[in-house]
Amino acid sequence: MRLYSEDAEERVRAQRLVREWTRSGLLDAAQGERFGTELRVDLRRTNLFLRVGLALFTGLIIAASVALLMTVLDLRGHVATAMITGIAALACIGAAEYLVREFRCYRFGIEEALAVGAVVLLGISAGEAVSWFHTEIHGLPVAIALGVGVAGGLGLYRRFGFVYAAFGSMVCAAAIPFQLDLPATSQRLLAAAVIAFAFAVARSKRLKYEDDYPGDEYGQLQAAAWAAMYLVLNVQLTPGWDTSDRWFYWCTYAATWVLPLTGLGLGIREKDRELMDVSLMLSLVTLLTNTAYLGRSTHPWDPCVLGIALIGIALIVRRWLSAGPGGERKGFTPARLLDRDRALLSHVSTASVLGQPGFAPARAEPEAPPPEFSGGRSGGGGASGGY
Repeated sequence: MRLYSEDAEERVRAQRLVREWTRSGLLDAAQGERFGTELRVDLRRTNLFLRVGLALFTGLIIAASVALLMTVLDLRGHVATAMITGIAALACIGAAEYLVREFRCYRFGIEEALAVGAVVLLGISAGEAVSWFHTEIHGLPVAIALGVGVAGGLGLYRRFGFVYAAFGSMVCAAAIPFQLDLPATSQRLLAAAVIAFAFAVARSKRLKYEDDYPGDEYGQLQAAAWAAMYLVLNVQLTPGWDTSDRWFYWCTYAATWVLPLTGLGLGIREKDRELMDVSLMLSLVTLLTNTAYLGRSTHPWDPCVLGIALIGIALIVRRWLSAGPGGERKGFTPARLLDRDRALLSHVSTASVLGQPGFAPARAEPEAPPPEFSGGRSGGGGASGGY
């Protein structure tokens, strides 16, 4: 059962929308203030930067406390490590529950770090316990630790609503086949099958709730699973891939085209922003890895040609949408309605400039020191000095 009520979750999402609409000019300041008062909740929250800072600081405290305890008590070996990390995991999850129940922390950073730290410590404890048995199965301790991560991530999502914990659970599940003594092809197929199952579950929930809570969470998980499945199947993203299994190699090549196009079609049909954005990014990755897949040599002008082609496509789509009745077609418009879209484009532009090789911020040249004049004498008074 989730610690936060459904009403509180819906109010938090409504507050976020009201703030965004007010910044974008869709609501005036008076309307935004009135809606904000009506949607007030008894939850303790903070901004993103402080949230990340508190989470990092809490994580450092957890790691330092466990390391200090093991050093002071001079605890070594698999059994001691398993016991200490297991006890620390219980203390962390208990502290996270206490902060939420007593202080009503909601995405405050501290309770998040404690909850995630509990899962990590419990995974380490399980892996160390398995290692104590000196098992001959290759990769079993890591696989067991990842299995704990799968269960723990799902538990955190069900209890606290951490979407990233559910995604971490999916990643842990997909990583388990890579710890087993299997051919590389089988590892990738099993990992892709696991992610496909997670995508199917998230998609069924997304279609059930649509944009209402918790449909927004399942929409994020659906898009993340779609991207993860693509990353597993695109073998060109992994250096040193053996191309001896030609059938699998060309099947993955087909998948790099089918997945982005299918995701884009589904996103457009259902007006799913997350799935559309992810599919567009995957399409770009497909274009970037296509030459390597075909075994052709790259040229220095390839990025320039790709950029010109993308600009042309964007202009054509924009003009086509603008030419529709009222500047839109079936609910799609090229106009930026929300302030976050403008901010996103600004961040992307800045990142593209900073990512250029050899780019360095311009530094001001130091000013030349003023010339020194010394040895002169002023007339009349007989004083001397340097100027």
